[in-house]
Amino acid sequence: MGFFKLVFCIIFLSVVNFVFEDSVAQINDHEKAIEAVKSGEILPLDQILVNIRNQFDGRVLAINLKDNEQGLFGWVYDIRMINSYNEVINLRVDAGTSTVLMVEGAD
Repeated sequence: MGFFKLVFCIIFLSVVNFVFEDSVAQINDHEKAIEAVKSGEILPLDQILVNIRNQFDGRVLAINLKDNEQGLFGWVYDIRMINSYNEVINLRVDAGTSTVLMVEGAD
């Protein structure tokens, strides 16, 4: 019976550790983004969205902020929208300048 308790404890602690590390990583990413806005390295999301809504008609479905540690050359927002024709549009936007770098899905 002791062996099964040991195995259970090891599995349980592994799961707890995985969940904790993921939570810490999300907090650190959030803090990095806040610091980047405060330092002027990136624009606040509301400014980005004002620019996007001036260029594209539709509703925002998802937003993901990525930094240069993920293989990019700076901070970018990946924004998914749905337009009035029910077409999904994927945008990549420079987070520092609000320049649209890429558009996928719209003609």
